[in-house]
Amino acid sequence: MKDYIKVGKIINTHGIKGYIKCMPMTDDLERFEELEYVYTEKDNIKRVIDDVWYQKGMVYLKLRNIDDMNTAESYKDTYISILEDQLRELPEDSYYLFDLNGMDVYSSTGEYIGKISEIYQTGANDVYEVRNNKSSFLIPAIKDVVKLVNIQEKKMIIDVIEGLLEWNLK
Repeated sequence: MKDYIKVGKIINTHGIKGYIKCMPMTDDLERFEELEYVYTEKDNIKRVIDDVWYQKGMVYLKLRNIDDMNTAESYKDTYISILEDQLRELPEDSYYLFDLNGMDVYSSTGEYIGKISEIYQTGANDVYEVRNNKSSFLIPAIKDVVKLVNIQEKKMIIDVIEGLLEWNLK
């Protein structure tokens, strides 16, 4: 898909009327109520959202013209996306996960640490998995560690506190 931003992964169907169960890729579930439509990765079609509800951290959607369980099943393990103009304006010091993924990470002394390869949402704070050719590190997304995020340059500067880079995933 061209410049679409993934907002959820279809992980299953729900019921016989074509509802889909999505794992959200946003920390604001109610965001789906504001959307009038999404794009389906499977067929790259703009689909109107006819109904949305939530249960146990999952989003349940009824997309127009997906009206039975078999059709809904064919979308399993694909993504739903939005266009950039559907994004919300974020407060200062907040970033979209897709902006951070692949970002180069440097220490405050200029040492290259690696690229952000995964972002884990733990509840308390996000954790960035940063990989280089030799190792992987888990970096907490807290102000004591993350000192600068430059979206335009795809660059993050962190303060390497004691013990932060000693443990790795290899």
